[in-house]
Amino acid sequence: MLKIAVSNTNPGTIFVLSGRLAGPWVDEVRNCWLKQKKHESAPCHVDLREVTFIDEAGTRLLSQMYRQGVTIQASGCLTRAIVQNLDKTGVHKHG
Repeated sequence: MLKIAVSNTNPGTIFVLSGRLAGPWVDEVRNCWLKQKKHESAPCHVDLREVTFIDEAGTRLLSQMYRQGVTIQASGCLTRAIVQNLDKTGVHKHG
């Protein structure tokens, strides 16, 4: 299960994800992001600090989002390790 909290800030949008970025939840995050992107050109940020698992599809989505200018924040051993490995392929990490 994944909880997606969306906050509109000045400027931009923050997606705070909690739970597992896996399976059907990856498509849900993609749909939320594409909807935001369609209606707003301001910066987008993804907060993964409360994510407990990221599968391969989630990894691909994060990489795609990064290539489109999204910043990504992670903490915790598992999520940081995933994001650090992704950084080699183009995912930007913060914190």
